[in-house]
Amino acid sequence: MARPATKLPPRLSLFDRLLQGDSIETDRNADRAMRELREAVRRDLEILFTTRPRYLSMPAELEELRSSVLSFGLQDLQTQQLATPSQQGQFRTRLEALIRQFEPRFRDVSVELLSGTDKLDRTLRFRVHAVLQTDATSEAVVYDTLVDPVSGGLVLAAGAGSEPIG
Repeated sequence: MARPATKLPPRLSLFDRLLQGDSIETDRNADRAMRELREAVRRDLEILFTTRPRYLSMPAELEELRSSVLSFGLQDLQTQQLATPSQQGQFRTRLEALIRQFEPRFRDVSVELLSGTDKLDRTLRFRVHAVLQTDATSEAVVYDTLVDPVSGGLVLAAGAGSEPIG
C-alpha cells in the first residue's frame, strides 16, 4: 500500500528566517509555515506601499535603474489625482505593475479598487488578488488595503479569500 504524499512546508525567505528564526516546529508544520509566509508577504507589501521611491528623474539610458531599489515604493498618494474613474484605473494599473516588479513570489496579480458606502469617506480602499507561489504549492491570496491619503496611514490585512490551488 502506497504512503500518502506528505505536504511539504513552504520555505521562508532568507530574510524572514533571519528575522523570525526558522524553528523546527515550523519546518514540520506546513499549515503554520504557510500562515507565516502569508504574513511575511503582507508585511513586505506594507513596506512596499509605505516606502516612497526616488523623486528625481533617472536618465533614460540607464534603464536598469527603473527596476532597482531606487524605484522601490509607491508614490505619495497625497500628490496623486484619483477623482475620476480614468485616474483610478491608471493608479490600479501602476499598482499592479509595482507589485509584479517587486514581489516575485506572486503571479497573476490583480488589484480591485473598492468603493466605500459613505461619499464623504476620503480613504482609498483596494484589494490585491494574487497567487502566492512557493516551492511546493500555490495558493490564492487576498490582501485588503485601506489608505488615508490625508494622514498617509495604511492598513493592510489578509483577506478572507486565501485558498490552496491544485
